[in-house]
Amino acid sequence: MLQQIKEVLANAELQQQVKEATHLTDAINLIVAAGAEKGYNFTTEAVSQALAELASVEPDELSDKDLLAVSGGLPRVTEAWSCYKCPNSVDNC
Repeated sequence: MLQQIKEVLANAELQQQVKEATHLTDAINLIVAAGAEKGYNFTTEAVSQALAELASVEPDELSDKDLLAVSGGLPRVTEAWSCYKCPNSVDNC
């Protein structure tokens, strides 16, 4: 269910509405309603628990995308990388 809630929370408009909610219960109700629009049947208790789990993640923990990037599973294309691969110097890219 956590993945489904993350999917619902990927909506930028919903994110803004949740940020603007004055109470946690209002934010939870917004998420429950948005989930229902996608066909999910979230309860307020389940969303509350999922948000608590998301909040308990250590801030210094790497995301899945960050882990892939540092492990070599996700290429990080930068200007320096591009210039390293081409015969031109950095100034000529």
